Amino acid sequence: MKVSRYNPQILDPSDLEALFVQRHQLAKRLVEQIRASALTDSKQFNLLIGPRGIGKTHLISMLYHRVAQQEDLKSQLVIAWLREEEWGIGSFFDLVLRILNALQAKYQDDDLASKIVSFYDLAPEEAEQVALSTLKNFIGERTLLLLMENLEDVFAGLGDIGQKQLRSFLQEQSCCTIVATSQSLFNGVKLQTSPFYGFFRIQYLKDFSVDEAVSLLTKIAEQEEDAELVDFLRTPKGRSRVQAVHHLAGGNPRIYVVFSEFLTHESLDDLIEPFMNMLDDLTPYYQARMMYLSPQQRKIIEVLSRWKYAMPVKEIAQRCFVSHQTVSSQLKDLRDKGYVLADNIGRQSFYKLREPLMRICLSLKEIRGEPIRLIVDILKAWYTRSELLLMKQQLSKEAVGQSTVSFAETYVNLALEDNEAVIDPRIDAYIQELSECDQKDPERALKLVDKLMDLRDIAEDHFAQGVYLYRLERYEEAIASYKKVLEYNPNDDKTLSNLGVSQALCLTHKS
Repeated sequence: MKVSRYNPQILDPSDLEALFVQRHQLAKRLVEQIRASALTDSKQFNLLIGPRGIGKTHLISMLYHRVAQQEDLKSQLVIAWLREEEWGIGSFFDLVLRILNALQAKYQDDDLASKIVSFYDLAPEEAEQVALSTLKNFIGERTLLLLMENLEDVFAGLGDIGQKQLRSFLQEQSCCTIVATSQSLFNGVKLQTSPFYGFFRIQYLKDFSVDEAVSLLTKIAEQEEDAELVDFLRTPKGRSRVQAVHHLAGGNPRIYVVFSEFLTHESLDDLIEPFMNMLDDLTPYYQARMMYLSPQQRKIIEVLSRWKYAMPVKEIAQRCFVSHQTVSSQLKDLRDKGYVLADNIGRQSFYKLREPLMRICLSLKEIRGEPIRLIVDILKAWYTRSELLLMKQQLSKEAVGQSTVSFAETYVNLALEDNEAVIDPRIDAYIQELSECDQKDPERALKLVDKLMDLRDIAEDHFAQGVYLYRLERYEEAIASYKKVLEYNPNDDKTLSNLGVSQALCLTHKS
């Protein structure tokens, strides 16, 4: 079974379940709320928020199948699933018609089909009233489960009048429960003047961690019967490759699906060519996302796309030639829309693009015949320095007698020579916070060290992590941190001493 990158709704229920990662408790809770809505007078309304590729459609698809398979709900519940492609909604009547069509498609009701056809012989106002009456009659004493993807687009089509009509219908009839999705928190639900302000229970979908990404990729490999990838993911090198993907693309599940075919590639040509083809596929998508933004917001995104690390608000304002207040306001809106992430450190706020691949794709259009920085970044993330040195030796042997340097040799040399001068500015900010942190608060200090370790990988941070874990009496974790330090410095006396003390205390606590 080949896993679909963009259309999880076409997968079988068993495949959806097999590939499910991270959100088990959320899915269980949502099913329980749907059941309560179907079996009692208490109706629940949920809105799932997350950027494209985060897994919203996968979750909605699973909810649909889980609920549809429950025998005791079949007489209590009817389901209408308005999928991502429901673009033609321009009024409340359009929405009612789409719901009726979804119900007819699921339940294959011939009488309902003939009634829908009859609407087209009526004047618009009469058709709306008849359609609404038809919907009420079809639901009867049951509950309507309405699954609505891209709710922000539906609400934009409804407009203020249509939203008010929908809210009145939901309140007056009390026969509907909703699970909807959106890429961001939009005006239709966040403004106090909106008919749906405070209406939905909102759930933000989190990015995947590296461990969750390994779990997802293993499940994908098992479903595709790719034994080589399953075995590779169990190795330190395999995990390192997943960390490289995490570094390049963040925690977006769709990106891991895309990258799954690259993980075992050892040849530079085998890696770079399909990777660049993937970027060619993704670039129009990211360019289209830019069209949703105002000119000022596009300028901010372009500034962030040229910078590898998070930027403080003051610097973003300087590079955009606008005031600090204006940039802060626009960044807040971009964060709500899911374009950027904020990292608040002390009194400073740092912003970066939420999806690193967006930076990569947007930067490609600015390349003018010079070496592509992206390829250098990929090589440094993908291969260890020793692997690059071996690659350089092999390429040098193959190049004997040739007058020009090959593509592969050019980029391997650049990756080996690259000593990046620009340092993530958040590192200094976290170090400053750590120096001011009350040493009697090891919980807060540990959180700051963990943040530092997300940005860099050095022995000093692992040692500090071990110290704070020791103070919190989390001895087994402290031992793991000290062992990590010894991978960098095998004979470090202070680390060996701390490790010995932690091991002794760990044994004492166990006994």
